[in-house]
Amino acid sequence: MSKPDFRVPPLPDDLRAQNVFVNLDGDYGYLGDGYYKSMEAEHEGQVALPSPQEAIDAYVVPLALVKAEAAGIAVPPWEIANDTATSFQPPFVAYPVNPFQSTGQVVADQAGIEEAFRSLTMTGKYAMVVQDMQPDSRVDTLRLVLGQCLKPEYRELAEELWRCFRLPLARVKIIVTEKQYLFSAIEPLEKEELTQNEKTIIKEAGLWRA
Repeated sequence: MSKPDFRVPPLPDDLRAQNVFVNLDGDYGYLGDGYYKSMEAEHEGQVALPSPQEAIDAYVVPLALVKAEAAGIAVPPWEIANDTATSFQPPFVAYPVNPFQSTGQVVADQAGIEEAFRSLTMTGKYAMVVQDMQPDSRVDTLRLVLGQCLKPEYRELAEELWRCFRLPLARVKIIVTEKQYLFSAIEPLEKEELTQNEKTIIKEAGLWRA
C-alpha cells in the first residue's frame, strides 16, 4: 500500500499579507467559532491558516498520526481498538475517537485498563486509539504559537508540526523516549490561555489584535 499524500502546501512567505488569514482562535473544532472563521476566510479567497479541512484533520487522532508520519514526523506504534483486546501492554496512551471527548489517558498498569477503556469508548460505543509507550518514556505537552515553542529542546519539532498541520495555536502531546520525540495528538490552545511570552511571539510577528 502506498503512503498517503496529503499535499500540504508551503506556508505563506508573509503571514501579514493581505490574502492570508492567520486564525488565532486556537480551538478549530468542527462547527466551532474557530472553524467557521477559517471557512469564511477561505470563501473570501484568502489563504486560511488552518483551512477548514486542516482543522478537521488535526483533531482526529488516527488521521493526525498518519498525516504526521507522511510528513516524516516520528509517531509511536499505534492501533485502533474498541475493547480491552489490544496488542499493547501498559504503559500506553489511549485517546477517544468520538465527537464527545478529546482528552487521552496514560494507562500505567493492568489495573487501569478496564476503566480507561470503558471511559474512552463510552462502554464500547466508540473506538479509541492506543499508542505504545516504552517503560522509560513519558508524555509531554508542547504549547505551539506560530510554530514556536518556549521549550528550546522542541524548537525543531515545533517547526515541523507547524509546516505539517498549519495550526497557529496548538497544544501538542508527544511521547518522549531516550532517543526521540514521538508525535501523539493535538488539542486546542485557545488565545485566552496564552502566557505573556506566548503573546509576545504573536506581537513580534505583527499579528496581535487585542
